[in-house]
Amino acid sequence: MPYEILDKREIAMRNTWYKIYAPHVAKKVKPGQFVIVRAFKNGERVPLTPVMWDREEGWIVLVVFTRGKTTMRMASELKPGEGILNVAGPLGNPAPMKKFGKILAVGAYTGIVEVYPIARAWQELGNDVTTLHVTFEPMVVLRDEFGNAVGRHVVETVPIDPNLDFPTNMKNVTKRLVEKVREMLEKEHYDLVFMVGPAGDQRAVFNVVKEFGVPMKADLHPIMVDGTGMCGACRVTVGGEVKFACIDGPEFDAYKIDWDELIHRSGFYSPMERIAMEEYMRALQADGGDQ
Repeated sequence: MPYEILDKREIAMRNTWYKIYAPHVAKKVKPGQFVIVRAFKNGERVPLTPVMWDREEGWIVLVVFTRGKTTMRMASELKPGEGILNVAGPLGNPAPMKKFGKILAVGAYTGIVEVYPIARAWQELGNDVTTLHVTFEPMVVLRDEFGNAVGRHVVETVPIDPNLDFPTNMKNVTKRLVEKVREMLEKEHYDLVFMVGPAGDQRAVFNVVKEFGVPMKADLHPIMVDGTGMCGACRVTVGGEVKFACIDGPEFDAYKIDWDELIHRSGFYSPMERIAMEEYMRALQADGGDQ
């Protein structure tokens, strides 16, 4: 069976671990690259990052955050032993592998899973890597894996307040993220800051980092469709020039990114995503939750 799901399990709230047989990806993928998955017939294409892989056995691991209709269907409908229709990749450019020195690699929410293969490779090259994961308490992932892969792994959690709406809870995560990054930069010198996470959080961290004059790189995740630069959906402005995150990135110099444009474009399809989710939930209810 092509792209067989070898293992699937929930590892934290709304975070699902998929071990998938994809030998052509496992053979070539490098830290920082991604794949595009189409799980269902007539389904959307979802960009995801291989977290781990085995070149000889031919498998990759994806950690998928349940956010919209497709990722919810994946979490609820796909089972071990079944297959995923398509796994295209590896795509994008690998992260630069060299001696930077002392690195602070930051992941907000599930962005930390994309930090993992890069941070591990940097540490293996002789860099002194500190990783920082800021998220809600029930969403901590890969704590042990990071502990064995980098020099130091710091986890900062924020409780979900049931009396607040989700956007307000997310603002509390952003606040803690900014506070912790500032605290760490005040205590220690870093030669590079790297971050993966929502664009708004990346900009918030960048605004702190630039105060200290530390170089910063950010992996961007704008709207993406084909992953080959043909559709143009993932265009971003970097250094005054139009770039495509799928073929020119996903990593860019944070000092050159047009953050306002990136954040504005990232919400372009939010109303349609909400409608798709509402329709899917209505269908589930009509079928008694068995869809």
